[in-house]
Amino acid sequence: MPIPTVKLSNGVLMPAIGIGSSGEFGGYGHEATVYAIQDCGMRLVDTAAIYGTEKNVGKAIKESGIPRQDFFITTKLWFTDMGYESGKKALQASLKALNLEYVDLYLIHMPNCPDGTTNPTKTRQDTWRVLQEAYEQGICKSIGVSNYDIAHLEELQTMQVVPHVNQIEYHPLQDPNRDVIKYCKANNIVLQAYSPFCAGKAVSHPEIIKIAQQNKRTQGQVILRWIIQHGIVPVPKTAKVERAKENSSIFDFQLSKEDMDAMDNIHTDSFHTLNPFKDVP
Repeated sequence: MPIPTVKLSNGVLMPAIGIGSSGEFGGYGHEATVYAIQDCGMRLVDTAAIYGTEKNVGKAIKESGIPRQDFFITTKLWFTDMGYESGKKALQASLKALNLEYVDLYLIHMPNCPDGTTNPTKTRQDTWRVLQEAYEQGICKSIGVSNYDIAHLEELQTMQVVPHVNQIEYHPLQDPNRDVIKYCKANNIVLQAYSPFCAGKAVSHPEIIKIAQQNKRTQGQVILRWIIQHGIVPVPKTAKVERAKENSSIFDFQLSKEDMDAMDNIHTDSFHTLNPFKDVP
């Protein structure tokens, strides 16, 4: 079954699921990535400068034999490169590593600023100017942020272009309707979900195991389906070929309202990654 798309506020169509490639942060499987592209119809591939996998993603694109225009490639600017001049250099370095003339989505990786920053708001806005200019030039077809909370998003509301995407940690062990999610949906900012399995914690939850058995699916599949039915785009990572196939096979079933409600109610406010919404000036 073909992977559906989600329309961003600028009209760009983004695949409703992607594959992550977070390198030393959780494993990158080149064979699995190429397989996901060639055999599973995956076209959204997510990387970042800090992951150290941009060159591998560029290699996977080339090896796949799929035309560049069919892909949706995302990469991210790390917080130590925040700022106008450093931001421009970081974007060019990512394009070079990917061996691409443009990316489909470029994100500021987190709202944190380098040590010694005296005006974080100005630094974030200056960095956003880099993304805006790249968007206007067509170097980035869409632009957005990652790990941004409401206060950080509101800093960009006066800018010429507001974020098309906010990528956050999202899974059933967190409140599915927390304030930042409501804010993004109200402001037409599409949400992406990284760490959708919470490093395996979510797949071992008894309620999720039960729902998976009832639906004759794996725990991972019902989690991804739960995310999609909340209107959010998951970007699970995997280094295994069989998992790539499993992750892409989630568009031929739906979870019932009862299943959705049950999964909504199991949240424990667990974060797999550092919680970026706390103590960020």
